[in-house]
Amino acid sequence: MTTAPDPAELSPPTDPARYGRRRAFGVAFWAVLALVVVVFAVGVGGARLWPRISGAAPAEPASGVQPVLALPDLGLTRPAAPPPAAPAPLEPSAEITALQARVAALEAGQTRTVNAAAAALAAASLAEATQGSGPFDAELAALERLMPLSAEVRALKPFAEGGAPSRAALAAEFDAAAAKASIAARDPGETGGFLARLRHALSSIVTIRQVGSTTGDAPDAVLARADAAVAEGDIAGALTLLRALPPKSAQAMAPWQSRALQRVAVDRQVAAIRSRAISDLVDVTREQP
Repeated sequence: MTTAPDPAELSPPTDPARYGRRRAFGVAFWAVLALVVVVFAVGVGGARLWPRISGAAPAEPASGVQPVLALPDLGLTRPAAPPPAAPAPLEPSAEITALQARVAALEAGQTRTVNAAAAALAAASLAEATQGSGPFDAELAALERLMPLSAEVRALKPFAEGGAPSRAALAAEFDAAAAKASIAARDPGETGGFLARLRHALSSIVTIRQVGSTTGDAPDAVLARADAAVAEGDIAGALTLLRALPPKSAQAMAPWQSRALQRVAVDRQVAAIRSRAISDLVDVTREQP
């Protein structure tokens, strides 16, 4: 058995608008909405620009976070931040300080050793250069740079350019000088007789000197002893022996003695320089740790 439909459901609606298409929001609605958005944007922008224009401090947000505001560029240079302070240097320990002192002492000792060795070599080179009759100014200048305060080096300067006669040259010159001294010893003078003056005149042509006898105080004996000393290279000893000559013989030997004195002076100064240089080298070597 079926139920009969309700008459209200079968009858159509009386309002025709219910059958039409529903309309969307109207123009007025959108206009009002746009106006609200514009007003909101203007309000927000004005709130942000007003503190800059009026100079008033902006209100702090409720959360307590400071806002970051861009400062206007007024052409002023901000002061540079100070550089970070350098850390204080650490004080060296006692062990490091002692090691540094030892290294400095070793370096100073090494420098002194090198200088002393160089001075000893320069002194040896000078001694070799002075053995001849030539100049030795270059060797002396090299030694002077290493021993600038040496009095012996300064004493050699007068002989450096011209040199001093060698021992060989003095030995070759001694015979002629001794012959003149022997002749001068036989000069009888104005008080001598005719025969004595004749013998002296003949001795100036043919020299007769006794060289075999080396004893006594006769001029020939003195000259013979000096000749032997010169042959052995003892120039200083020969000069000492020649002091016993009589005045006339000594005057005849004066030129040779003057040259021999130059050799003795050079040899004495060179010997003192070499001794000083070797002594300094030995002292420095002993001081090395």
